[in-house]
Amino acid sequence: MENNSGVKKYLLLVVGVMIVGMLGWFMLSYNGLVTKEEQVKTAWSQVESNLQRKIDLLPNLVRVVKAYASHEKEVYENITALRSNALATLKEHQGKTDKESIKAIAEVEKSVNGSVFKLFAVAENYPDLRSSEQFLQLQSQIEGTENRLNITRMQFNETVGVFNHSMRTIPNNIIAAIAGFKRKAYFKVKSKQDTDLLGGL
Repeated sequence: MENNSGVKKYLLLVVGVMIVGMLGWFMLSYNGLVTKEEQVKTAWSQVESNLQRKIDLLPNLVRVVKAYASHEKEVYENITALRSNALATLKEHQGKTDKESIKAIAEVEKSVNGSVFKLFAVAENYPDLRSSEQFLQLQSQIEGTENRLNITRMQFNETVGVFNHSMRTIPNNIIAAIAGFKRKAYFKVKSKQDTDLLGGL
């Protein structure tokens, strides 16, 4: 009887250690995924911040160009409407890193870049405008913002890659399935032209 009691205690101890070990393993894996997901969100917030900055520069650029080319009313009206839509889309998808939100923000960036190019195309016809201090300062600010946007976009894609890779490894793939973690979408630029939008300024 004493032997049976000793065996039972030993088995209970082994089972207890296994349960504690599995809980510890689950917590470590879960916390690791949470940390990587938060890094993705942080990187994405930097992309959003720089895109917001670029959108905020549009009214200033419109104002400066308009002072030299007031007759381009349709261009300015379209850009004003586009800016409003861009801000609404940015607000709607703020902080979201699902595939649809990433795609929507990519479209916003593309449309903002298109607006910048329209304004610079107008400016090409006015040498005094292109050499004015205000225009040159805005051009520099836009180029700087675009450079920061490119950097933060790359950093975001790197954190997404780390997170997605982590989700595919054992035991994280099991934990991810149980806890409901989803793969993150990359911020993809559709064409080479979109990556070099300010190259000719």
